Amino acid sequence: MSLIYQNIGLDLDGVLTEHSKFQLEKGIPYFCHKYNLPRDKVIKDIRGMDIEEIFGCTHQERFLFWAKYIWEYCTITKPRNGAKEVTQKWLAEGRNIFIITGRKEREEFFLVSKMLMLLTKYWLNHQNIGYSEIVFCSNSSSEIEKKAICQKLNIEIMAEDRINVLNSLQETCDIVCFENMYNMGLNDKIPNFKTFYEMDEYIREIEKKKNILQKTKKLL
Repeated sequence: MSLIYQNIGLDLDGVLTEHSKFQLEKGIPYFCHKYNLPRDKVIKDIRGMDIEEIFGCTHQERFLFWAKYIWEYCTITKPRNGAKEVTQKWLAEGRNIFIITGRKEREEFFLVSKMLMLLTKYWLNHQNIGYSEIVFCSNSSSEIEKKAICQKLNIEIMAEDRINVLNSLQETCDIVCFENMYNMGLNDKIPNFKTFYEMDEYIREIEKKKNILQKTKKLL
């Protein structure tokens, strides 16, 4: 069976990691202690995408939270179920895996950006995540940058967690969404997965159908 999806794009936060789950697991006890509030009172919007939205905190409080937990998140947090096994299998099959992540800060935060890049590569290698290349883009303009990157790298299928980015990629490549609290049910037309095993099964099913179609056309 020929590979229909030769070039696969993967976002990192919210795809390779369960970003929403980490923020809730660490944020609930952190802000309960900080505000002296019970669990059911500390969460303002459980479907919020960022710490500020979830817990209704200030930008400064968000900064202090991540100052405490960024090292843990970027170095020892567990990858999403199946990420290691499936990405390694894809590489063995001859596919190219491009990790396209918005972990690039503005120029005035050069040192922070450099640290994030180094921690990201460390985490990927430490967790044995298979990939061919990693591309860093700006988080604030990832909607535009990721589209350009996907076009340049000839990405055929891209896994993302942000609905706005997925919508911007619809005419560029096939798209799939990995489930987080902040994107559940926002677009039922986009294939949605909890694990990498599900994405792998989806890819094989699509490739099987397209291969059958190609063989049928040759017989006509």
